[in-house]
Amino acid sequence: MAGKLDSRQKMINMMYLVFIAMLALNIGKEVLATLGVLNNDLESSMQELEEDSRARYELIEASSKDPNFVLVAPQVLEIKKEADKFYDFIQKIKDTLVYEEGALLDKNNKENKYLDEVIVKADGDEPEKTEMKMKYQNMDNSLALDKLFFDKDVLMPKGQAFVNRYKAFPISINNVLTDIELKETEFKVAKTALDGSKGKNDRIIPYDFSSPMQNLNSRFAYSEKIVNSEGTRQDFLKYNFYGFPVVASLAKLTKIQADIRYIENKVLTEVLTAILGGGSITSFQALLVTKKPVFYTNETVDAAVVMGKKDKSFKPNAIDLFISREGSEQKTSLIEGTDYKFFEGEVVLSRKFSSAGTYDLSGSLTKNNPLTQEPESIPVNQKIVIINEPNSAVVSADNMKVFYRGLRNPTSISIPGVASNTISPSSSGGKFVKVKGGWGAVPSSDPKITSMKVNVVGKLNGVNKSFNGGVFRIKEPPPGEGSVKVNDSYTRNTEEITSKYLINGILTGEKPSDFDYDFQIIVTSFDIKVGQAPVVSVKGNTPRTNSQATANIKSRSSGTIIRFSNVKAQAKDGDFVNPNYIVEDFIVVLK
Repeated sequence: MAGKLDSRQKMINMMYLVFIAMLALNIGKEVLATLGVLNNDLESSMQELEEDSRARYELIEASSKDPNFVLVAPQVLEIKKEADKFYDFIQKIKDTLVYEEGALLDKNNKENKYLDEVIVKADGDEPEKTEMKMKYQNMDNSLALDKLFFDKDVLMPKGQAFVNRYKAFPISINNVLTDIELKETEFKVAKTALDGSKGKNDRIIPYDFSSPMQNLNSRFAYSEKIVNSEGTRQDFLKYNFYGFPVVASLAKLTKIQADIRYIENKVLTEVLTAILGGGSITSFQALLVTKKPVFYTNETVDAAVVMGKKDKSFKPNAIDLFISREGSEQKTSLIEGTDYKFFEGEVVLSRKFSSAGTYDLSGSLTKNNPLTQEPESIPVNQKIVIINEPNSAVVSADNMKVFYRGLRNPTSISIPGVASNTISPSSSGGKFVKVKGGWGAVPSSDPKITSMKVNVVGKLNGVNKSFNGGVFRIKEPPPGEGSVKVNDSYTRNTEEITSKYLINGILTGEKPSDFDYDFQIIVTSFDIKVGQAPVVSVKGNTPRTNSQATANIKSRSSGTIIRFSNVKAQAKDGDFVNPNYIVEDFIVVLK
């Protein structure tokens, strides 16, 4: 008959439907397994929240007699009571879906319908083993929850109880939060009016539950009717649970439990933040963190701007601070009241440093964790750079950058921000020696070398750096002024002297009066010409060591001119001796 399918076509259609059903079943198994994984992830996250909230509850309960906690503690415990009631109610529904009927009556004999033993095959060094796994792909039936919540279009008692609790939970939590804010203000204002003063323990706690309330209302939003994907309206419970596979309903129920624990944690965080101070963005500041305390021009500043908290109410339980010079293992403990003081949440140093340099500030600040009451230490590891305060201007004449050959030229060397004990100068045109109060520059004795280019190495921010010290000319020092010394008197150029004093006197040299170098001149040899007599060379510093020179002086009469020339001397500066110092030629007249 036309319009009717023959047996062969019916068979083809049936096979096609079976094939499509098999494909849908395979895809469904993968989706079911994925939902199971999501459920497990929610369970794990929820456990972390529960542990954190447990510690916060314990802190609030333990502090219930503290003036700042006395009002809020019982209210917080009321929130816990409401949250646990709703959470446990949902957990019993989940257990009904997963465990065998009747097993729930015996808490010690719960048999999970979907827990099965799986053989894990060997892999490399791992041997074959067995594990218990949830068969989420078998949770494809919706009858268990449908029978629990619905009887056709009528809600079963358990379904109605679920709706009632779901609607009531956000209302009860909102009421408690509003009550906390009102009672806090009313009680503190009333107490202030009674005793006439409001101390630290009577301050009004600035609770702000706007964020927890917003999250509460969005996560537990309820509407009697909800428009589904087909454009029709369904009851709230049917829209969310009717006809869904067990694993999907299980994941939804776990999500509700996670939302309960999330709201709890948000409320607890706000309570402790408001009381202890430390969570609001207004308590933070933008701080500059640097890896080193000193930067120079043309150097990359790798500082970081971070968000940090400076809390005036912060007071550590213990302060252990030490100061030491960079590179030294010797540490000095800082003393409260002498080296530092505590003021408005800050440890303020008040120590003076007697010498410039880089110092390490180390140690720790210890504070009890407000949640666990366990001591926690924050390490201190900072550097302090001390430089000498200038007490005079440094004025340099560019054309007078001179080092004198054969002398330890007193030289002051400093680099801003660099400790003097880390400074070391050098030059290929000479050397530097340590002297009292600084350095002595000693140019090369080679007359072909006419300048010293100075390089200075110093430790800046813990790293050795090289600095240009400039170029200095090398000049011969001005010659000494010759004279003959007898006791404490001197006979200088063109002055008169008796023959007796001349023979026994000491030939010496005096520095030019405007040459401010501290050294002693010791004559080692000289030539002497007495009148018209031949020149006599004398070793030492007195004519009496040479018989010919003595005879020539004795044979001459008053008015005879005595000429000293080719005077060789040493310039002696402590243990430093220049053997080639020159003394000017001079004459004296016999008296």
